[in-house]
Amino acid sequence: MNRRKAPSWPRTEVWAWVVGIVVVTLFVLPWSLMEVGRCVDYIPGFGESFCESGPVIGQPAAAIVGAASALMILYFLYRIARIVLQRRASRRIQDR
Repeated sequence: MNRRKAPSWPRTEVWAWVVGIVVVTLFVLPWSLMEVGRCVDYIPGFGESFCESGPVIGQPAAAIVGAASALMILYFLYRIARIVLQRRASRRIQDR
């Protein structure tokens, strides 16, 4: 007698994990990749001008958001691969 609980609906569908990848890619990553900058121009002959730029949310936050996004996308890909492999295995069993 099998007493294991069957997995719930969104966890067994590939499209739900693909939507997660799209959401992370389109809405989270741009904020960590968007840059802002400024240039300071001095009066000619009295100094040099310089420019600086960096991520909008700051370098440490961009690194954290980038790492978290990469981990989420890897997890979503892992879930997709697992679902596909389970479906193939169940089809092989049914075909026998």
